[in-house]
Amino acid sequence: MARFLNDTDYTAIVRNEIKAALLSNYNDAKLHTAENMAVSQIKKYIAGKHPVDKVFVNYDSNDPGATDGRDAYIVMLTIDLTLYHLYSSTAPNLIPKHRSERYGDALEWLKGVAKGDFVPDLPLYENESGDEMINIKIRSARQSEDQKW
Repeated sequence: MARFLNDTDYTAIVRNEIKAALLSNYNDAKLHTAENMAVSQIKKYIAGKHPVDKVFVNYDSNDPGATDGRDAYIVMLTIDLTLYHLYSSTAPNLIPKHRSERYGDALEWLKGVAKGDFVPDLPLYENESGDEMINIKIRSARQSEDQKW
């Protein structure tokens, strides 16, 4: 299975020595497992509104002709969630405060997307003719137990 994240993606958010320290007693399988957990976590929140196969596209940074079609914010969220999962499994009592805050911020944003409070710049579902399907959500302050809601 191809990875959504590349090793070069981590250099923008975390220094290489911190990444090496997190993975010191493990092989790449631990990193890939944490990445898969993070991707799966994001998919669970956005799948109702956005086609995950168009959001989680592969990009080979070693291919000079490849263009990066990934959303930069989703890449950042995936890295934040991955690093939190790595810290949790390595040293759960030593998770840096900023790492916990970034994880919390990521979850808050994902919950907002799932509720419809945040509208991300991600692909939308399309119907058979290729038109984007915009989700309409009807809410009411009344309980659904009567016909007035």
